Amino acid sequence: MKHNLSDVVVLQTNEELVEKAKSFVPKLRARGGETEELRRVPEDIIQEMKDEGLFKILRPKRYGGHQSNIRTYLDCLVEISRGCGSTGWVYSLCNIRELMIAESFSEKTHEEIYGPKTDVVFAGVFEPREIRVRRVEGGYHIDEGRWMFCSGSVHATWGYFGMPLVDETGAVIDHGLITLPFKDIEIGDDWHTLGMRGTSSHGVIIRDTFVPDHRAVSLSETKNGNFQSAHLRDDALYNTALFPALNLSLSAPALGLARAALDIFMERLPNRRISYTFYEKQSEAPVTHLQLSEASLKIDSAAMHFYRVADTLDAVAESGEYMDVETRVKVNGDMGIAVEYCKEAINILIGASGGSYIYDGNPLQRVFRDFWSMYVHGAILPSSQLETYGRILSGLEPNKDFI
Repeated sequence: MKHNLSDVVVLQTNEELVEKAKSFVPKLRARGGETEELRRVPEDIIQEMKDEGLFKILRPKRYGGHQSNIRTYLDCLVEISRGCGSTGWVYSLCNIRELMIAESFSEKTHEEIYGPKTDVVFAGVFEPREIRVRRVEGGYHIDEGRWMFCSGSVHATWGYFGMPLVDETGAVIDHGLITLPFKDIEIGDDWHTLGMRGTSSHGVIIRDTFVPDHRAVSLSETKNGNFQSAHLRDDALYNTALFPALNLSLSAPALGLARAALDIFMERLPNRRISYTFYEKQSEAPVTHLQLSEASLKIDSAAMHFYRVADTLDAVAESGEYMDVETRVKVNGDMGIAVEYCKEAINILIGASGGSYIYDGNPLQRVFRDFWSMYVHGAILPSSQLETYGRILSGLEPNKDFI
């Protein structure tokens, strides 16, 4: 395949970004306990990733970003997640929000966000737990709104939030997406959880705040590619199907966690025996060979599904067409089965690791808790994704709003 000069430069940049992400794995793994105790990613880690350009993978070039592609983004988030589940989750979500903001909003909004040339990190949540909002001249007034599970909240400078769009009578006419500076947002302190403890996914409150019309868009339009970003229409990346990309950000950290479990298992294997058996070396037991091969192949299978999703997103975006509903449902099914394979692989490796994994100091325990904390997320739960794909295969309509 031939590349022109600009293609070669982009390819090299993508490879460099992935190598930078890989370089973080040892330090993230070493500081996993600290991240949990802090209930946030250590600020020096966030700053180092910023300095390496890892928070700009999907940001438009005109705003100082790499404007890379979904495949490179997937490579990077999987590596960061392999080092630390919490850090990978925050990293994954903060980056995909760059794509969402770039696609969804107008040039005027982008200039407000990026024009000052300060650090920009996004955090937000689609569904409010409760909200009182009014239509006023030139926009909307939020009397008070509460959103839970705002991952990366303590690192954010700008927020995005789902919000009902109402008319002058207060009637809901659409589901919307807004963006506003995080200085206008109150962050709670309620993130005390089984896993993903370092994601600072606190609840947030917005009170007595005006949101101008240009910073409120229709999610119903956005899901079908009717974006406000006319100035980015010639950039293929910003034709990416948004909701499958968002689902990828939530589900792909599973692959990093599964690979972390395999890493940890392999590191300990040479010095382990199987208690209450004659095997002084676990590596010599046939059952270990079966467990290890099955877990490894399930992880490989998950990776094939995830990378098929990334490559499909990139290819359709490059084509100039917007991904059709059936393909969107299909790639969500790919992600559902990939997450399920990761779960099965992790369970096998834990079952082969003996009772020592239950100790707090064992990194495999953290992988287990982090994985199960993300596995039950409503947007990525495999049973839901697979059911919707099965409906399409059966000739029925999808039973989800945002796909």
